[in-house]
Amino acid sequence: MWLLDGVNEFLHKRHALARDRSGEPADIELRAATAILLIEAAYGDTEYAWREHRTIVKGLEREFGLGKNEVLDLLGRANEIRPPVVKLADVTEVIRDRFTKEQREEVVRFVWRVIEADGNVDEFEGVFGDHIAKALGLSREEAQRARAR
Repeated sequence: MWLLDGVNEFLHKRHALARDRSGEPADIELRAATAILLIEAAYGDTEYAWREHRTIVKGLEREFGLGKNEVLDLLGRANEIRPPVVKLADVTEVIRDRFTKEQREEVVRFVWRVIEADGNVDEFEGVFGDHIAKALGLSREEAQRARAR
């Protein structure tokens, strides 16, 4: 029985960010806000490594249910408006207001996957991951649980 529970949980986690808290499809603003956080996480150590890029692309495909070309277009748009064009506080506000707590935990988990993709977590990256969790309204315990997944 536990195997079926695991498969069921896996299938329900796919496309976890495809809809906002109201059940409507995630619009471009919400998807771009998420992509901006991921890009900022990738640049945390000043290098945007191919492993981080691959983690972002595959993750956005999976979490939003997008095709590769849609993801690349989304990343292009997100790169154009990432800080300093928009404030990080505005980006986190969009995500905090429009995703459920469980979805925000998924975003934090995703941020940590990007941070850890290159096999090295420097001090700034750790601080950034913790800051994002707090800015998204997660408690320390919720943030730790999201990172551990």
